[in-house]
Amino acid sequence: YELLDGEDRFEIGFQPSHNYASIASDLYMYLTTPQRTYWFTFSVSNGYSGMTLIPVTDPTRADAAPDGPRELLALGSDDPQDLDALRSLRFYALDEDMTFWFEPPNEGEPAPAYVMVPEIGLSLWYGAGQLTDDATADRDPMPRGLFKPDRCRDELPERAWP
Repeated sequence: YELLDGEDRFEIGFQPSHNYASIASDLYMYLTTPQRTYWFTFSVSNGYSGMTLIPVTDPTRADAAPDGPRELLALGSDDPQDLDALRSLRFYALDEDMTFWFEPPNEGEPAPAYVMVPEIGLSLWYGAGQLTDDATADRDPMPRGLFKPDRCRDELPERAWP
């Protein structure tokens, strides 16, 4: 999936895991900006609340084996900065008719027609360091928009941990 902003390209993709990346999905989501790649798992709340992305370290790196990547924000945190970041990480998957999904994508199931993370730009601008373990992370500007399919991979990538 891609979002274009002038000459800048933003990509969202999904990476399969050896086991479930989270209780909600067996896929990791990555966001690649012109500056770096950010990795996430999915969290789904009970009821009407929806899906939230949880930032994690790169699950494809050697230090993720065998137990998986490290979470960078705790869901149960009372820290105001963590809460602001989590509020900006709402994830939306949509069908071709713009119907919202209630669960995140999973391997072997049809892919969403579109995806959105409309508020993530707030965290990328004001707190990019909370979304990555890259110590050099600083303001990473990203527009709000709808990510549209770009291309399908011919081959599946190596599975991530766990």
